[in-house]
Amino acid sequence: MATTLENTRQSGGKKVILAEPRGFCAGVRRAIEIVERALELHGAPVYVRKQIVHNEHVVRELEERGARFVDSETEVPDGAVCIFSAHGVSPQVRDNAAERNLTVIDATCPLVAKVHQEARRYARDGRTLILVGHADHEEIEGTFGEAPERTVIVQDAEEARRLDLPADANVSYLTQTTLSLDDTEEIVSILHERFSRLTGPGTDDVCYASQNRQNSVKSIAARSDLVLVVGSANSSNTVRMVEVSEDAGTRAYLLPDAGHLDPQWLAGVGTVGLSAGASAPELLVEQVIERLAQLGYGDVETEVTAVETVVFRPPLGLEPPSARGGDDDACAELLDRVSARIDELLDAEIAHWGAVDARAAVPVEAVRELVAAGGKRLRPTFCISGYLAAGGTLEDAEGADAVVAAAAGLELLHAHALIHDDVLDNSPTRRGEPTVHARHAGLHAESGWAGEARRYGEGVAILAGDLAFGYAHRLAGGLPAHARAIWMHLGTEMLVGQHLDIALAAEAVPDADLARWIAVGKSGRYTIQRPLSLGAALAGRPDLQAAFEAYGLAAGEAFQLRDDLLDAFGDSEATGKPAGLDVSEHKMNLLLALAATEDAEVARLLEQGGNGDFDPAGLRAALLASGVREEIEKRIDELVTTARTALDAAPLAGGWRERLGEMATQVAYRDR
Repeated sequence: MATTLENTRQSGGKKVILAEPRGFCAGVRRAIEIVERALELHGAPVYVRKQIVHNEHVVRELEERGARFVDSETEVPDGAVCIFSAHGVSPQVRDNAAERNLTVIDATCPLVAKVHQEARRYARDGRTLILVGHADHEEIEGTFGEAPERTVIVQDAEEARRLDLPADANVSYLTQTTLSLDDTEEIVSILHERFSRLTGPGTDDVCYASQNRQNSVKSIAARSDLVLVVGSANSSNTVRMVEVSEDAGTRAYLLPDAGHLDPQWLAGVGTVGLSAGASAPELLVEQVIERLAQLGYGDVETEVTAVETVVFRPPLGLEPPSARGGDDDACAELLDRVSARIDELLDAEIAHWGAVDARAAVPVEAVRELVAAGGKRLRPTFCISGYLAAGGTLEDAEGADAVVAAAAGLELLHAHALIHDDVLDNSPTRRGEPTVHARHAGLHAESGWAGEARRYGEGVAILAGDLAFGYAHRLAGGLPAHARAIWMHLGTEMLVGQHLDIALAAEAVPDADLARWIAVGKSGRYTIQRPLSLGAALAGRPDLQAAFEAYGLAAGEAFQLRDDLLDAFGDSEATGKPAGLDVSEHKMNLLLALAATEDAEVARLLEQGGNGDFDPAGLRAALLASGVREEIEKRIDELVTTARTALDAAPLAGGWRERLGEMATQVAYRDR
């Protein structure tokens, strides 16, 4: 590309203004990479439901490599590999694929997946969903399928005015990501005027890349006599870019490739603006530039209106080991070593105490069952990520062994916290299974043993948690002094945060500042910042502590706020624990504290509860009606941005700035 631009600049003549950003967005790059990796891993053919992205050149190239594009998953042979396109699919499509025993690889853009998550959330809350977008677009079809019985599609302002719903209907809206903010703002404004109880997502659903490309076209259109937008006619965001130029008063054409450029378009044109839709390859832009140079437009100027740094990685485990990057390899291997270290320790302890008496091994077995039940392994992952981002390597045997010990210790420390937290919260399930205290209370009752079943179950849980705490410290005992200091801070902050958590619940007084400190202490520092700092310390990089603190506190608060939202409004089948538990147990988490400062009804119910007349169902309904969820979603968006920018100047190993940015997004927008 640089050579092409240099040659055209030297040729003189009329002018081209080249928009930046243009072309592939992060979601498109990810989708194409997924197909390429699937072909490497599984061999040809692999089947792709619909066009992977809306560009015929991309589709043709992938077809030549062995991809087969089909209109429906029902056309895919039983047991074959089926890739879902970047535009997303409905639950019915997923069910069909499961019935056919297809090996599914999901290339849905993460931003589209977020809209699907919001649709499920609104449907669970019993709201009617107004879906703003084009009814025949694949993205809208997929989102509509999340709750078809509760969803209506609105395509333009006129349909918004005619929508036949009561003025006080319990409604929410979502938008197609490839629309423009101008279009959606007009439609949403009409909906707000018509429906008094309308709510929407915490952030605009319009894709950052679509909006950036529309803004750039608007900018170059103001200085151009003609605008050319490279892309395919079935690409919604590309078509919209042409419309944006025309709305700005500048003639524009959609250009599939250089061969479709009609020289007659250039009659009387001194300056050509040039951009490309989010699914158009840069090669097509280069070819158009060469063609324009041949027609006398050799002076090329790039106009930058935004800088895009977003990267979306393919699903973990898709790539063959030989094709994985070194960091992927190293992270996966170190996490495998963490699991092996934990298994080795707990198996040895069970064997030792089981030889004394089978009952002696019971609390150790409880720890092992919890660890084996899965979980997100966030703390070990952040610890290992801190080590690798700081330049640590597998080849450094001493450093690698130390970070494995630290990460294994973190997982067992978390097991301790979860077991005790379930007792404090009176939670019956964890990861979809009975909690330790609930399981052993049930065993006591079923066996007809003496004493109180609840006290017995809680006693076993407390002792099991204590054992996990001891094992964690055993693993961390060999860490160097500077790393042990971080370890001790981590554990202490978590325990003090737990105490303040139950203190606020007992006092039943909203205190947003203290609730935020609790969220930071027992989640932000404990889950993200301290593990990252611990890994960096083991790699000999104390200079990263400040950057990791700024990143970790923001990402950690976002993580805890998402936890609060999932507790209040989440799906218990997805989270593996009862929904609304914090509300039922009257815990004064950050969500409740913030809601109480902004909504009189929430504050009244909390005060009423503090006087002994607690109404959890009423409180949850008041939370839902208060609009606090939307405020929290906006706060989460701000925190993710803060976390990402905190690493801008940090001297991290190659690729880790983007990787940690993705991790902040993942923990903030998870659904479990």
